[in-house]
Amino acid sequence: MAASEQLCFYHPTLPERRVSSGFNWLACITPTLWALSEGLAGHARWLLLSEFVFAGLLLASRPVEIPLLCLPYLARNIWVARLGTQWLIDSLLRQGYHQAPPNPFNPPLTPP
Repeated sequence: MAASEQLCFYHPTLPERRVSSGFNWLACITPTLWALSEGLAGHARWLLLSEFVFAGLLLASRPVEIPLLCLPYLARNIWVARLGTQWLIDSLLRQGYHQAPPNPFNPPLTPP
């Protein structure tokens, strides 16, 4: 597995932002809170709605059905962790951020 790369974004008036590419563990563990903390309100709204749906299904289910309900919940969290970084990058670009070119003095993560 390759190490995640740090992407740097700059804006004329706002502070610089660094985003790690790849799988986002914080987004996997707490996807709704992560989306809210990153300013992804549209995504956070749908994630919160899905939290309520999963909670309602969990309350209405029998104990035997609980593991079956956890599978789609876990799949949703992994989906958010894989796509969350791209959502954040798209949001930064819409706000006027520009991606900094890669530093030529940093050695490559993998040999050529």
